[in-house]
Amino acid sequence: MSRYIFLIVLLLTAGCGPSKDEGQVPRDTGAGKEKPARDVYADFKPTPEQYPIPESVLKVTRTDIKKAKYPAVDIHFHGRDWADAEKQLALMDELGVAMIANMDGYFGERLETAMRNAASSNGRLINFARVDWEGIDDPDWPERAAADLAESYRVGAAALKISKNLGMSLKYADGRYVMPDDPRLDRIWETCARSGLPVMIHTADPPARWQPIGPNNERYEAGMWRSSPDGNYYGSDLPHYTELLAAQERLYARHPNTIFIGAHVTSRGWDLAEVSRLLDTYPNLYVDMNARLQELGRQPYTARRFFLKYQDRILFGTDGNPTREADFWIPHWRFLETDDEYFNHPAQMRGPLGAGLQGRWMIYGVFLPDGVLRKIYYANALKLLPDRVRDRYQSLYQ
Repeated sequence: MSRYIFLIVLLLTAGCGPSKDEGQVPRDTGAGKEKPARDVYADFKPTPEQYPIPESVLKVTRTDIKKAKYPAVDIHFHGRDWADAEKQLALMDELGVAMIANMDGYFGERLETAMRNAASSNGRLINFARVDWEGIDDPDWPERAAADLAESYRVGAAALKISKNLGMSLKYADGRYVMPDDPRLDRIWETCARSGLPVMIHTADPPARWQPIGPNNERYEAGMWRSSPDGNYYGSDLPHYTELLAAQERLYARHPNTIFIGAHVTSRGWDLAEVSRLLDTYPNLYVDMNARLQELGRQPYTARRFFLKYQDRILFGTDGNPTREADFWIPHWRFLETDDEYFNHPAQMRGPLGAGLQGRWMIYGVFLPDGVLRKIYYANALKLLPDRVRDRYQSLYQ
């Protein structure tokens, strides 16, 4: 009985809020000085967790699809060190995945471990290097980091991965954030250009993370931040996502000889007109679709036109990891291959009750033609990766 009364009180409390900026947590910035989000929301009150979207009674096509139509190259996966490579390969065979690019190759001994663990995969498990940011304030860091990256390529890394910590957590000793277009990083991009290897770059996060927590924020409505404000940047000292994306574009412009793969639809999946402008402006830019099916699939008409127009510049990726089972991968096939309507996107994050935290909505398929599917599933990736990767793919699947 007491538990029942507690739940009623909790629900009533969650339903009450200030009339101004309804549902937002009051902001206390302290004498005008911005604080980290956890301090801005110091009086954060948890609200009930969100349940998954109810099962639909809609009678529409539900294609029974189990594997990709063509052997796919997942260009964006977090394989860690491939500790259980045998299990990963078995799942790939079941799903029709030819190759996976591991964003977690890193450098030095960790890269060597990942390379050893992938050695028995017959070339199907690929490693991307990372930059060693240690000592970035040192005068000789640019030369040292570039030399380390060249060594990573020598031992077998197929490309470079830059995570969102560039611009969002990596700082100089004086407190300045290191931005994507920082001139001290030029040697990194030049090394990639000389090697002919691409840079997978993730910059910023979706706009909802910079918006106040409350019902008007679509990520909160989806279930995020009901228990904690962690991962919300409103009121923090982080550069705004518009600043970060502007710096990313300046990077594309300053290094036209470096091939960039803009992760997560170059972090602009909610604005495909803007992505189109970037692709039209920078021929050295490609994009992957990973972890943005929830964005692409809710705008199927626009997304289909986008995929058809830029079919030579879009790469397949999932942002998966070794814990992902078939139910995570299959919505990707349905989105790309079928005209199915109103189905669940592959949630990258789930709340305690199973709600997908990155979008409380369904998605729709874009039923791409076979020729376009081949490019997105594998051909576009193979033209950017080292020749040995293309040769291995062709020997296995063509």
